[in-house]
Amino acid sequence: MESAEAILSQLTTIKWLLVFIGLCMLLIFVAFFVLVVNAIDITRENKRRDSAHSKQSELEDLLATGQSKAAKFTALEWVAAQPRRAEAHWALAKAHYQLGELSLAKDVLKGLLKVSPEEHYRVDAWLDLLDNEFSSNRPKPVD
Repeated sequence: MESAEAILSQLTTIKWLLVFIGLCMLLIFVAFFVLVVNAIDITRENKRRDSAHSKQSELEDLLATGQSKAAKFTALEWVAAQPRRAEAHWALAKAHYQLGELSLAKDVLKGLLKVSPEEHYRVDAWLDLLDNEFSSNRPKPVD
């Protein structure tokens, strides 16, 4: 009888060891799953950041070479694709400014303040510049 009890005791111990090993494997699987999901998210964010950097470089080149219409359409596409990206709004405002579309540039900058209020220090300076441009380009009254 004692050998049967010893065998049952060993089987119970083995059962609990198997349960422990199973729980450890489940924990490892969950940790691996979380790591994979985070790695995928980081990869996507890096792709977005690289895309935005490439788009920003393209727009800077277009604006620097005076290709304002192309810059405007590229910036419009960028704003449509990533409406919360401040750089896209800046590029669109600069393109409007270069094209002489001052009221549109002003509207874009006001929209930028809604999207990214922390940009107010730069936007305020540009809005002042646009107001000065409006006042200096306003037709003079005829005497």
